[in-house]
Amino acid sequence: MRLCKSLIAIFLALISNCLSAQDTLWIVRGEWTHIPDSVQAIRFNSSADWSGINATLSRASDESTSLVVVNTDSLSHTWKLHVDEEEEWAIEAFDTLTFEIPALPIGTYLFGLTDEIGHVLGASGQLQVGLGVEFPLFHWNLGDWSMQRMASANMGVPVAWEEPYVPEQFTINERTYPATVDDPEALVAMSLGDTCWISIANHGFMDHVFHFHGFHVTMVSSTHHPERVGWSKDTVPIRMGEGLVVQLVANQMGMYPVHNHNLIAVTNAGFYPGGMITQIHVMP
Repeated sequence: MRLCKSLIAIFLALISNCLSAQDTLWIVRGEWTHIPDSVQAIRFNSSADWSGINATLSRASDESTSLVVVNTDSLSHTWKLHVDEEEEWAIEAFDTLTFEIPALPIGTYLFGLTDEIGHVLGASGQLQVGLGVEFPLFHWNLGDWSMQRMASANMGVPVAWEEPYVPEQFTINERTYPATVDDPEALVAMSLGDTCWISIANHGFMDHVFHFHGFHVTMVSSTHHPERVGWSKDTVPIRMGEGLVVQLVANQMGMYPVHNHNLIAVTNAGFYPGGMITQIHVMP
């Protein structure tokens, strides 16, 4: 069995070299240690090497491209790009899928595994289309996590979806506060007078609401509420499964918190402060 796995790993490495000219995502299982309670998880990584942080994809707007997805897991999974009613694609264990990404307008779109194990164990990321061109870009992948659900999924036990959902961990880019402020993609660092965009994707199992201290942000795009484009708010709701982009203008100096308005979501297993908290730093 070990020899077989070694040969598979070598084969996948050869695939990586052959596909280096294309964007490739790797489905990888490993130990997620970015939260207080480490647990087995599944991620989309940019190579066959494990990382607890999901990879992010970037595309030009209105341009169709292809994506290669390599499944290094011993289980088959289903993949989906969440755009309208796009179909799901099956990826067998240790197999490879080439997926055509359609031309899309500017915005943030979610992708991920939709089978129960892959979804619960957190294989999900964001596709950024036409972003980071005009203004500097930051991104937040939002996640909420039930250790009981993840343990059940790892043991192959069906998740009891009818039971109350009580997540213990809440993350930005698969990290909990205070580690979020060490993440250059989550910490919004700007100079006075500059403008940035923030790409946000809610991969969790519940809605979230973010409050920006000191600033109003303007909605640039939303997969769920396009009618909100142009709104300027200091508190932004993000629906489950929604991708959105907001614009922030650094019109005053200082350090300002940004946090989830749900009290439990700013804790680590009930201990405050933690969870979905990051900061805005505006310098001269």
